[in-house]
Amino acid sequence: MNRSFTLGFLLVFGLVFFKSIAQPAIGGFWLGVTYPSDPKQIIYNYALQINQATFTLSGTAQTSNPSVPFGGVAYIKGDISGSTVTFSESDKNGSTAVKNICFWRGTVTYNPIDESLIGTYENIVNGTTCTDVAGGKVELYRIVLKSRHTTCKGIPINLVVTGKNIRWYSSASGTNLLATGNSYTPKVSQTTTFYITQTLYQNESPPVPITVEVIEPTIKATSTNSGCDKTNGSIEVVASGSTGWQYSLNGGAFQSTPLFTSLNPGSYTVVAKDSAGCQAAQPVTITADTAPTITSLKSTPPHCETANGEVSVVASGGKAPLIYSIDYGVSFQASPLFTKVAGGTYTFRVRDANGCEVNRALSVPAFKPMVILTTTTISTTCGQANGEVTLSTSGGTKPIQYSIDNQTFQPGTNFSGLKAGTYLLTVRDSAGCTVSQSVSVAASTGPQPVDVRITGAACGQQNGTLLISSTRTTELDEYSLDGNLFQRTTAFSGLSGGAYTLTIRDNQGCAISQPVLVSLDCANLVHLPTAFSPNQDNHNDALTLYFTFPSLTISRFTVYDRWGAVIYNRANFVLLSGEPLWDGQLNGQAAPVGVYIYRLDCQFPDGTQTTYRESVALLN
Repeated sequence: MNRSFTLGFLLVFGLVFFKSIAQPAIGGFWLGVTYPSDPKQIIYNYALQINQATFTLSGTAQTSNPSVPFGGVAYIKGDISGSTVTFSESDKNGSTAVKNICFWRGTVTYNPIDESLIGTYENIVNGTTCTDVAGGKVELYRIVLKSRHTTCKGIPINLVVTGKNIRWYSSASGTNLLATGNSYTPKVSQTTTFYITQTLYQNESPPVPITVEVIEPTIKATSTNSGCDKTNGSIEVVASGSTGWQYSLNGGAFQSTPLFTSLNPGSYTVVAKDSAGCQAAQPVTITADTAPTITSLKSTPPHCETANGEVSVVASGGKAPLIYSIDYGVSFQASPLFTKVAGGTYTFRVRDANGCEVNRALSVPAFKPMVILTTTTISTTCGQANGEVTLSTSGGTKPIQYSIDNQTFQPGTNFSGLKAGTYLLTVRDSAGCTVSQSVSVAASTGPQPVDVRITGAACGQQNGTLLISSTRTTELDEYSLDGNLFQRTTAFSGLSGGAYTLTIRDNQGCAISQPVLVSLDCANLVHLPTAFSPNQDNHNDALTLYFTFPSLTISRFTVYDRWGAVIYNRANFVLLSGEPLWDGQLNGQAAPVGVYIYRLDCQFPDGTQTTYRESVALLN
């Protein structure tokens, strides 16, 4: 049936979605063109307004051609799953049984790069008001800004949008054309709105407004004072009103980080510059703070046979917060109280927020501790939990108990069934005194992934090879491919193209697997001519393919004229090398001289499939 005013699409597959996967946003106005499979049918423009609610779509559609304006409105509904979009059309009541109208359905793919919806459509055949199964290809495009929309006052900005045959206007009325094409570089001094249209098949879309915002940046700089005349002051800058910030101090080079460190006391000027070159400046002053002092050290000697003494550091001055060290500044803590202190001489250090430090020594009386004399470990094998640790000790008040996790204690000195790793051995006597020591259970060296040199298989042949190269010095490893018998040799031959699983096993039965892929290449062995001349001179009279393998299975071969109309179609046949694919005939007559587009869907002897989309010149 003739189609004059509506286009629609129908969901042809059940919707399967996961709420955790965000769907592309495709709402808005789309303008496109349909190319019917039947060259006798009319090519139409499509105007599609899509409203999106995550996975579901609704809206309206209209059609036209250069001699017919946009017609009546159809109502659409559909779904989106990933990049696949499906629609169906009906009247406003949801019915497709309207006299003299064939509503349409189809599936299109969303491309976020050029903001396109491209796919196929067909009539919704209901057996009553529509019985024609005609269909074809459809292309839809929308206008989306792909570049930034902010700029400094008076600085040109390069605006880039998607769409076809773009026009830029100064107002929604479209009376003042500013530029054409997908990019436009205006110079604006205030926030300005441009109106963009696209034209397909001689129909211009309604204008889409795009606003360029003029940004005047602002900054706020805060300083951290230096301590005790050190070069450790800092300035941190917070810029707002734009993006792509870079920062400069006292006219120096710009940097991407907003923090300046290792600064002396003094006056500074910080400048922030955004990606458009807009700048803002602020003066900042850094002053020096005083250093901390240690007033006293108060200690409690350790008791029992363990490190359980305490030392409290009393300090004042400096810039808060203060941190404290018992090991001459190797490590610090926030608390001035140190516990679990063994007897000995310590140098305590106090450091303030500016890095200023003060030291003071203290001797803590010691007691003879309980001692772990020896530890013996047995490594794990094959990645299993079968390692062991045995220890011996001296001192302490019996009975003595032992722990490998400081949680569960036992009377025995052996721990078995251990995974590879580091453990904390703890010994505790009846008085509650404990001593601890770390011990590591090593993992045995098992088989490791190997380097594999692969020779790909020829198209349709079983002549691929694998050659294994291992860095292990042992000669006890053996190899298996896809679960077959293990072998000591490192070469596999007679392989077809495809994926395999290589298993390496050592003499302890430990095994690992890794994937390998034997490549093949059939597609590049097909010669596709770029021209032929069906003039009956017995030389290049047909579109003929040549290849080195026996035959090519063709599922579909379609030739299109320059308007996208199908002029030749052939399906489900086997093609031999050198056998003509198309003789240049159209309805029993020689096709006009020109360039033709064709699509070839085929399968190679190894089972792989591919699609060629090529052009060929038909010459006299």
